[in-house]
Amino acid sequence: MNTKEYIESGILEEYVLGTVNPQEKREVECLSSIYPEIRQELDNLSAALEQYALSLRHEPPADIKAKLLSELEFGQPQTESPEAPAQPILTETPAETVVRPLYPDEDVNSRPTYRITWMVAASIGLLVLVFTYYLYSQLQTSQQSLSALRATNETLSEELRTTQARQIQSEQTLAVLKEPGTRIIRLNPTDSTTANLATVYWNTHTGQVNLDIDSLVRPPETQQYQLWAIVDGKPVDAGVFDIGEGASILQQTKRFLKADAFAITLERRGGSPTPTLSAMVVVGNVSS
Repeated sequence: MNTKEYIESGILEEYVLGTVNPQEKREVECLSSIYPEIRQELDNLSAALEQYALSLRHEPPADIKAKLLSELEFGQPQTESPEAPAQPILTETPAETVVRPLYPDEDVNSRPTYRITWMVAASIGLLVLVFTYYLYSQLQTSQQSLSALRATNETLSEELRTTQARQIQSEQTLAVLKEPGTRIIRLNPTDSTTANLATVYWNTHTGQVNLDIDSLVRPPETQQYQLWAIVDGKPVDAGVFDIGEGASILQQTKRFLKADAFAITLERRGGSPTPTLSAMVVVGNVSS
């Protein structure tokens, strides 16, 4: 399994955020237990996200409690004075007749306190609104932090790929130089500049020719670079080549046990049987 591509797919970030489906979750947990590099990347993302959350955590303002309590102060309910009991209607009755008031006293405390109930409900709603806004702000901050983390991860991955490509090229160059009989021929521009654009590693024992592209410009699609070996004053075709995305050592198929110089011309795609001298780009003599 290519763990590098799996790490760069972004599924580990989604796992940390909890946005993966159950199948993806089981997949990440299974692969992280098998491959240490996936486990390490998952731990690094979790630690980084936690560090971001801690650094961006904001405590609610200290005075918010006092403000809310001041909003929740309840006034004393205005109690209505009970109506004075109606004077009993006295009539001339016999002594045994019981006299009762016309209207019984009303129980003031039994009346519903609608105003207090409304204020409590409004206060609870205000608290819920403030807490919801706080959670929304934290979510926005976390999403921004995650986007920044992903961008940083992509940048680091690109730098790692570039470094690995350079390391591979250095190892290839070192392996060629270690071979007995290898000679280095710098190919310089044909104009007045002195900076070399390519380097030929020619092994005089085996005749193998390796070409190291330094800074040749990528030609149009209809054209192609062609390497020439100058043998006894005559140019001999050493093969055509293309320039890839990054610099690398190109191993030519043709071998030369004898050569006086090497040159590169820009020819039509597929090469030419004879070099176009007006299109010569670089040339380098084999020093004695």
